[in-house]
Amino acid sequence: MHPQIKPYRADLHIHTALSPCASEEMTPPAIVAAALRAGLDMIAVSDHNSAGNVAAVQEAARAAGGALAVIAGMEITSMEEAHVLALFPDAAAAEGVSSHLRGMLPELGEHYRSYFGDQPLMDQAGSVTGKETVALAFATPLDLNDTVEIIHGAGGLAIAAHVDRKTFSVFSQLGFFPTDAGFDGVEVSRHVKPDSPRLQEFAALGLPLTGSSDSHYLEDIGTASTELRLAAPTFPELVLAFAEAEGRSVAHA
Repeated sequence: MHPQIKPYRADLHIHTALSPCASEEMTPPAIVAAALRAGLDMIAVSDHNSAGNVAAVQEAARAAGGALAVIAGMEITSMEEAHVLALFPDAAAAEGVSSHLRGMLPELGEHYRSYFGDQPLMDQAGSVTGKETVALAFATPLDLNDTVEIIHGAGGLAIAAHVDRKTFSVFSQLGFFPTDAGFDGVEVSRHVKPDSPRLQEFAALGLPLTGSSDSHYLEDIGTASTELRLAAPTFPELVLAFAEAEGRSVAHA
């Protein structure tokens, strides 16, 4: 018997307050509540160069009734200063890569702290349990190919983040799309409208095309989304969807 394939609305790029440029309001319970209000079925927690708050958001979603699936993610900055969205099988896989990246980043100084503020680690209730002390806003020493390789090595999916942007995208940093890097998908930001001709340009890259909010503020959550056709809102199903296998699919919503 074949499983029933259903549509799920996902926003696969959401930051918590751990990210240096995100609002303090981006706590685990607040993110979950905002995602549910926006009618999302799935989100991914994608902080800069860290997975320190992933498990807390997953626990907050379970505490809220389990209606929201939370994928473990990260937004890794390559040495070219291009952003790569990583989606992992679980929090442990994400935290393993996060720990590896942490050893590559410098300790933050007072100037960094005064500009970006604290980088809070939180529990499911949003209480601060610690502070990250390395500079998450900095680029890692990994080039794009190595960044994709480390994501795949942890069983994850690597997506070229917000390719429409004039900063921190593969196009802005390289001037072209590296077809040999091994990306599993391409993401466009909330600034690309559904009728934009740029969607055809990015779809022509031949990879699944996602839309994400890249939320740093609660009101941005769900302002862009991806329609996933899955048998269930799980990471293994997400892998099948990006491979366009067994009736699963990914589409910019």
